[in-house]
Amino acid sequence: MDDGACCVNGDATIHTSTAVVVVFITDVNDNKPMFKDCGTYYPKVEEGAPNGSPVIKVHATDEDKGVNGQVKYSIVQQPNQKGTKFTVDEETGEVSTNKVFDREGDDGKFVSVTVKATDQGEPSLEGVCSFTVEITDVNDNPPLFDRQKYVENVKQDANIGTNILRVSASDEDADNNGAIVYTLSAPYNPLDLEYFQESGWIVLRKPLDRETYKLEAMAQDKGYPPLSRSVEVQIDVVDRANNPPVWDHVVYGPIYIKENMPIGAKVVSVKASSGIDGNPTVFYHLMPGSTAQTNKLHTFYSQQRADNGFTWADIKVNQPLDYETVKEYNLTIRVENNGLQQLASEATVFIMLEDVNDEIPLFTEREQETVLEGEPIGTKVTQVNAIDKDGTFPNNQVYYYVVDSPRNEGKDFFEINLQSGEVFTKIVFDREKQGAYALEVEARDGAPSARPNSGGQPNSDWIGFMKLPHVRYQNSRESKVTLYFI
Repeated sequence: MDDGACCVNGDATIHTSTAVVVVFITDVNDNKPMFKDCGTYYPKVEEGAPNGSPVIKVHATDEDKGVNGQVKYSIVQQPNQKGTKFTVDEETGEVSTNKVFDREGDDGKFVSVTVKATDQGEPSLEGVCSFTVEITDVNDNPPLFDRQKYVENVKQDANIGTNILRVSASDEDADNNGAIVYTLSAPYNPLDLEYFQESGWIVLRKPLDRETYKLEAMAQDKGYPPLSRSVEVQIDVVDRANNPPVWDHVVYGPIYIKENMPIGAKVVSVKASSGIDGNPTVFYHLMPGSTAQTNKLHTFYSQQRADNGFTWADIKVNQPLDYETVKEYNLTIRVENNGLQQLASEATVFIMLEDVNDEIPLFTEREQETVLEGEPIGTKVTQVNAIDKDGTFPNNQVYYYVVDSPRNEGKDFFEINLQSGEVFTKIVFDREKQGAYALEVEARDGAPSARPNSGGQPNSDWIGFMKLPHVRYQNSRESKVTLYFI
């Protein structure tokens, strides 16, 4: 609008003009990538699937524009893990296996994975998503008998219907893949089968009239296709005047012991009498089985001792126990007497491990976090996550704390949710006053530690965020406070 001063009586005619002004709003990187569907991720992968098999496609969104909203994906290294068990396509978010999984091996039935989404802003922002991958079972394990050969003595005058021997096999597979059916055969002499039948126990069907019978027991699972394993069963007939050793108990247990029981500690004492008048001598032998649960690895050993005219066998710990690896044991102990015809009998010992708090919660890797200056108190900055591999609650329950120590610069500026590990602001930040903070966070499990020299305190782990020099931000147009993981 002019003032009309150009002309005589110009103030009576005011001239105006208009223009359109276009304002372009340039984006700043103030939004983190978000996995909005993270809580719905429950993928499965079949054990034995080849390396590179697809698992799930994750997706993160970033509300920023341009490079600030462009997301790339990566796998976060798990604590105490060599390499990563999964890979992710940095562009598509397609998660694939990075190994061949064995459900019955070290991998277990469930494997945790954490995917990180990072935008391409400067400085970049990131979001994480943690979920569990179920390793589904295939029938890749045959049944395994608890002994490599069964040898049993039976008296010549044993009654029809006598339970002579129980064969037992285990299968580490799940459901029908691990369900076992037993059959009995006589491959060396088909007539031997007329004397015995299999019904959980090998049972006598008709009077015995020979010295030795050789059978074969087969255990077959119900998988498709089924897998099977056979074992030789030898039954020796002894004179009716001879007696095998007699156990105080045919089955001992279940006996409950702590997983941190020291090597050499006694688990249980067992005793058998010789069955021979005037000759009490007996010899004990702890039988090695076909699986870790049946003492294949010699986790336990037996030690004889004399006491008050009897010979006992003390079963002791031979190797470190670990509840997270093997939870229960089924041991077979054999005793022989010292007669002219040396006879033997067997007993079963069931040992159950109890979990102790011996695992330390370990943080998954984090690299950096950012919060805008001027954001209100209570703004979420990040979420930390720690994994405790103990097998039971509360030993594996993780709680999070901001470390209260003079060296922890950020303790008055951030707070953390006790159970979720979410970190929130306690003040409104001004980046011109300080651009980075050192924050130390502790993860603590939920029970007194069973580790040596722990003083009865829970196991814990720490992470910190490192303060960086202000010079990094001199030429930056974004107003952010940045936390960097050490």
